[in-house]
This record gives sequence, structure tokens and C-alpha cells, in this order.
Amino acid sequence: MRQKKCSVKLTMAAAILGVLAFDAQARTTLELGGGDLITEGFLRNETRWRIEGEEHMTQSINRFQLETAWKFEEKGIFDELSFVTILRPEYDVAHMNDNLTNHRVGKDARKPSYLGIDFNYGNDPIGYGGFDILFGAPEAGLLSTGGLYKNVMQGAWSESTLTEFEVIAHGSPFPIIAPLSTRNLNCKDCQDVDISHSEIAMANTDASGALYPIRELYTDAVIGDWWLRLGKQQIVWGKTDFFRLQDIINPIDFGQHFFFDQFEDIRIPQWAAALQYKGGSIGPLNDTALQLVWNFDEFRAAGLGNPSAAWAHPFGKEIGTFAAFNTYFSPEPCVSAATAEANGADSSAVCQEGDGRLPSGFGIPVGLAETHIPDHDLDNTEIGGRFEFRLFDFRFALSHYYGWTDLPVFRFDSVNVNAATVPGVTANDSLILGLTDGALVGLPEGSNIENPIAVMNPDEAIKAAAAAGYAPALDALEHDNARLFYDDLQVFGGLTSIIYDQVHTTGLSADYFDDWSGIVFRVESSYTFDEPVNNTYKANWADESDVVRYSLGLDRPTFLRWLNTDRTFFLSLQYFDTWYLDHEGSKTDGYIIDDHNRIYTFYWETFYNRDRVKPSGFFVWEDNSDTWVVGANITWFIDNHWSVKTGVHLIGRDKDPGLFDVGPFSSFTLDGNYAQQAVFGYAREGIGALKDNDEAFFQIQYQF
Repeated sequence: MRQKKCSVKLTMAAAILGVLAFDAQARTTLELGGGDLITEGFLRNETRWRIEGEEHMTQSINRFQLETAWKFEEKGIFDELSFVTILRPEYDVAHMNDNLTNHRVGKDARKPSYLGIDFNYGNDPIGYGGFDILFGAPEAGLLSTGGLYKNVMQGAWSESTLTEFEVIAHGSPFPIIAPLSTRNLNCKDCQDVDISHSEIAMANTDASGALYPIRELYTDAVIGDWWLRLGKQQIVWGKTDFFRLQDIINPIDFGQHFFFDQFEDIRIPQWAAALQYKGGSIGPLNDTALQLVWNFDEFRAAGLGNPSAAWAHPFGKEIGTFAAFNTYFSPEPCVSAATAEANGADSSAVCQEGDGRLPSGFGIPVGLAETHIPDHDLDNTEIGGRFEFRLFDFRFALSHYYGWTDLPVFRFDSVNVNAATVPGVTANDSLILGLTDGALVGLPEGSNIENPIAVMNPDEAIKAAAAAGYAPALDALEHDNARLFYDDLQVFGGLTSIIYDQVHTTGLSADYFDDWSGIVFRVESSYTFDEPVNNTYKANWADESDVVRYSLGLDRPTFLRWLNTDRTFFLSLQYFDTWYLDHEGSKTDGYIIDDHNRIYTFYWETFYNRDRVKPSGFFVWEDNSDTWVVGANITWFIDNHWSVKTGVHLIGRDKDPGLFDVGPFSSFTLDGNYAQQAVFGYAREGIGALKDNDEAFFQIQYQF
């Protein structure tokens, strides 16, 4: 009955959108209160199909955008004054239908995402069965612990719940689970983890900010050469396409559609004040302008998507993965009363409602517990400035911004050291392998099977073991490489958090139009001081590096007569490099990516049929990961209101999955190798981590 009601609501929503489409009027300008009220917008449906592997519809997004601007001239002390609002509600029917109908066992079970495969014992023995893999339980008569299937066996979950998980990182012997649903996970302030399916369908995520569906809300005021914009807005400083260097004030929501949408559609608007002064000519400098920015919004990280979303970034999925570790494996294990009686377990092992224990538990802190979100206070606001000028025929922009990084860095706050084998550490917890029948492994009859654990700060654990003469710890200190300690397989994971930090970023860009060649030459660069990075040489994985980013671009309108006799092709070629100046490590440990990450892009577009048909396309090549991306589409502008667009996005990778250091999690791998596809193997794969999400799309839009 609930599913039927939801379907009715979806049908009604579609009908309302249809009425809006056919009743919409052209862009209007009305005189109101001595000013002009201008309204325009669009209604759009874009449906996307996955064309890699098992083909199916991934998204069908109905988006309505209404822009209003109330403009005045010579209003009081203002030469110009305007109030702007952009509303953008939307609804992804495909996401809701998928999650309303497919969370069932059998042929209608929810499909794994582009990154995953089915969750079962064969695909993830530890996540599914726990320590069964060590003892052969329950066939061996041992009541082993851990594994999400234990929650089903002990009556805590229905079996259909297991279809709400998938297995990612299945390219190496360290498979890990990721939620396919919106589960309540024990992860404080973790972004986009616990939002509902209806919020995902509406794009009302943690990345969206406040006042949904109001996307932008600001006022513009001009007095002479001064211009102020105050409110929720986008502030654009960069000149590049696809990737950003100076354009860092607004975070990007990559969880919506990767980088395939325009930046103006996936930037996260911020509550800010931007004040600009046009200085005219100053000595040899012409067309000068100085802009000062104060971003006083709450902190917003880059959007990586809820793990169940169609375009959730691999790191967005891994946030869900490790939050699930902390939720389902950290608690003490327990069993049902019937299981305890059948196996002779003590009554203390019986699950009690509200006690926080789970049958799937290992009993030690492991996974992701918290995202450290900066407090919303004056000290944590962001400030910056930009100075633009023209010198001869060159246009320059110099900027500096002091703000928070918006990409997550994982940090180990504690690790679980094997106190039975590592000297110098003192047990303060236990890894519980089984709840009874310890005699089967040489322990006293009826005893629990436990491994004494020292839960410690990572640096302190290595120093304590080294002080006791433990060779792997001594090697780790001597070479400043914590992997040499973790690779000894005597650490059983740990508890992590996500951190961000305030950094200074200085940028310089220039462009020049050459009359003879008709080419616009573009250069853009930025230098970030002490940017937080992940470095698995460090015991807690957290480090800092100065980072240089730069881009070279060439733009030119060019006649290709054999393809188009009437219109030019706009051609754009770009080269990007990200250079970590303090880089250390190899292909499989240390910094998670190489010291240089080079990317090449090419974009083209042209028009046919009196500018009513516009084909365009792009090509991206990421050198380090041997990844390519191809996009091609064609838009038909039927009239001044209606248009349709269709195309494809294809992602390919020409090398094997990236393998990288899993550090304290090495003991949970099936082959004991420190280099696995998880956790940072996806970073080694670069853009290619999304290679199985090839799509075709069709869009119809009504503009008014």
C-alpha cells in the first residue's frame, strides 16, 4: 500500500510539471514599485541510462528553475539596485522508483552500482561471514563473530536487508562493503551519509546548503565605480573548463553528475559578500578592478554523493563503507537467546534491545567515526581578494584566498595493536573472534575466543613498540615510514575521522588574443601552502604539502569547410598539471597520487541549420591513470522555447586497477599484501574509477 501511495505521488508530481510546461509564458518584464521585475527560467527532464554491463535507467531528473530579478535605476543613493532569486527544485523519479521497488530478495533485488558487485560470502567473506573464514564456523561447531549475515542469523535483520549493500574494491583480495541504501550510520557529521532517498531525489543533500530549493538569493548594488553583491551566490574567479585552479570559493558537488554538467549548475552557492571597485587606469595598467570577498557561510565540503546515488564518487561510497564499519563491526558481538542456549553461551552474550551491540560486531573500534566540521564562527569564515588589470594586450588576474579545503583527508585517530605479540603496548580491549567453545582452539572449555588489543594513538603505538625493541617499529621510525610497522600484520584496523584545514592559495592568470593566428592564449595557476594530503608513510596518514596547479589553454574559432561551410568550429585545448612539491613515496605507498598529475582536454562545438542545431564534444586524457573520457552530444533548438539534447559520456582506463597501501587494515586482507584496491586504489585509478558508469542521456527542455 505504501508503494502504491508513493507511485500516485510521483504521477501527480509529473502531471503538475506537465501543466507548468504548457502554461509557461515567455520571459516577462513587468513594472513593479518603480522598477522592472524580470522573470525567466526553464523546465527540463533529463533521463540517463547506464550502457556498461547491465543496462538500466539510472536517473530521470525533472528540474524546474525560476530566476527573478527586481531591478531599479537611480534608487536613492544607488545608481543601480537589484534583488535576485533563483529557485531550483528537482526530482529524480528513477532514483525513487528504484529504491521503492528494488529492495527485495530475488529477481527484483537492488542492482549494484557501477562500482560494485553483489554482496555475498563469496564476494566478501569477512564482511559477510566475519571470522567464519578463520574457523570454518558454524560447520566447525564454533560460534564465531562478525559478518553482516550474523545479523540475519540472529534475527536482528531480515535477509532482504543484505541487498542494501554491495561489494566494492573487488579487484583485489580486500573486498569491502558499501551501503546501497540510506542507512543510519554511526558517523558524526559525515556528509550525505544519512540523508533520505527523497532528499537525494530532490538534490536536497548536505552539499546543497540551506534554504532549498532557493539556489541563489542576493542583492546587487552599484554606486559609481563600486559594486556590492551580498547573499547566497556563486563567485567565479577561474578561466578554465572541466577543472578548477583559482575558482575555489564555491565547492563543487561532484555527486550530482561528476564534471559533466556546467560549473554554474554544480557549484555550491555560498552566503558571501563581494565588493568590487573599478579603478580605471593606474600608470601602465588599464581596466583595473579590485574585488574583495568575505565568505561567511557555514562550511560546505565538496559533494561526493550519497553511496546509493547513481553518480556517487568512489570516495563518497567509501565514506559510507567506513561509516558502516564503525556502525556494524565496532560494537561488541552478541547473539539471540536461542543461539546462546543452543551453544552454551553465557547469558551476557545475549543481545539486549538498546544496548548498542550487534551480532556482526568484532568488539574493537574500527571505521569512520566523525567528520570534523569547522564551527560556524568568525574565525572560520573565509576571505580573499582579486586584482584584475590589462597591460598592453595581456589581461591579468592576481588573487589570494584564505579558506577551508573542501576535499576530505582521512586520519587515523587510533589503531588496534595486537597486544599478544607486540611488546611495549598494554591491552585495553579485545578483538572477539568467538563467543563460546574456546576449547576448539586450545582455550579453556566454554571460554570466549579473544585477542588482547591495545587501542592507541598511531604515533604513540609505534614509539612504544620501538622502545621495547620491536623490529618493525624500529624500522618504521628509522625510515619515517609507518607502513613498515603496519605491514607486519599485527594491527587490526583503527578508528578514523575526516579532516579539513584552512589554507592560503595565491593565484595568477593571464590571457592574450593574437590577431595574426586568431588564438586566445590562456594561462592560469595557483599555489596552495600546506594543503592537507593523505600520506601512508605517516602513522595517522595525515600530512601537508605545498601544491602548484597550472593550466595552459588555446582557444580558436576555426573554419573546417569540409565539415561545415557556414559556421566556424570553436576549438579549445587545455593542459593541466597538479604538482605536489613535498611528495614522497612510490606507486603503492606514501602520497596517494604521483608528484605530478597531468590532464589534457579538448573541446569543440559548431552550429548548423541557421544555428538551430549544435553538436559538441570533448575528450579528456589523464596521463597518470591512463584514463580517457569522451563526451558527445547534439542539441536541437526547436524554437525559442523548446529544445532537445541527446548524447553519451564514456570513460575508459587502459591499465589495471590501482593498488595502494591499506596500512592498519592489512591484517583484514585475504592475501596479507599491504597494496590493495581499497582504500586509496581509487585515487590511483583517477577518473577511471568511474569507468563502468558509461551513459547515454536524453534531455527535453522548455525555456521561458
